[in-house]
Amino acid sequence: MQRSGEFELIARYFTPIARRSAASLGLTDDAAIFSQNPGQSCVVTCDALVADVHFRAIDAPETIARKVLRVNLSDIAAMGARPTGVVLACGYNRDLPEDWIVAFARAFGEDCAYWQVDLLGGDTVSTPGPSFFSLTAMGEVPAENALRRDQAKPGDVVAVTGTLGDAALGLAILQDRLIIADPAHQDFLTDRYWLPQPRLQIGIKASSLGSRIAAMDISDGLAGDIRKITTASNVGVILDQAAIPLSAAGRAATMQDTITWQQVLAGGDDYELLLCGDANDIARLGDDVTVIGTVTDQKDQVLIRGLDGKMAELAKGGFDHFSKS
Repeated sequence: MQRSGEFELIARYFTPIARRSAASLGLTDDAAIFSQNPGQSCVVTCDALVADVHFRAIDAPETIARKVLRVNLSDIAAMGARPTGVVLACGYNRDLPEDWIVAFARAFGEDCAYWQVDLLGGDTVSTPGPSFFSLTAMGEVPAENALRRDQAKPGDVVAVTGTLGDAALGLAILQDRLIIADPAHQDFLTDRYWLPQPRLQIGIKASSLGSRIAAMDISDGLAGDIRKITTASNVGVILDQAAIPLSAAGRAATMQDTITWQQVLAGGDDYELLLCGDANDIARLGDDVTVIGTVTDQKDQVLIRGLDGKMAELAKGGFDHFSKS
């Protein structure tokens, strides 16, 4: 079946997603129009995802669509904001059948509805190269309450949401680099890779405290991302390996082979929140937030107390698109 043209694709599969928002103008114009609510700051983020870099080209279009949306919503969560709208640019490999695009659009629309976010516009192109998607997400947060990376202070605690390392372990399973005997553990870890869970409610709760809290999401691995906070805040940290929260599947993997701890510490795609703040403020965020360390005055020094009790510098190890190593 010959694939529809650009405008037919947009009208047929993406305009229905955008109908909930008057700001989108039904995707019939060159841009969306919206007003910022009084007393609110606007948060804007943009991420690009490229086949076989950020997702596997062989993955199902439904999981790719949801990941495209959710990794951007995770950035909105890291600012403590509520998402309001997204703009999506799609570059489809010219050999993809239209059925693939239909499945992508359907899943994207379902996820927009689930997360209560509006599609406001975008662009659609064909490419001879790998498929790619670029999504710009917008959100609102009460003025002056946005969470930022430069707010950590010595004496703060370091905390994370959820469990770490699951997505990296899931990818290792999909790439046949890790074998887990328990099928339920395999499914859990691969789902964590395919379907990130943006921590919007915890981010919003953190910003609503009106307290000084530094935050970011863990997209490139704890070892690399913690340094983004230490650099921005001119501080250091000491992490406690034994305190790092693991899922049952993740714990089974580390007990099976201790080398998997490297993936827990440095693997990307968790999209959990990394938070630094006063211990009392962090405790108010709920049971899904775990303290894993403390902030020090030793600028850019990142230490970790190992399972053996010994202290060592934590190697960077996070994902860097331009690293040659």
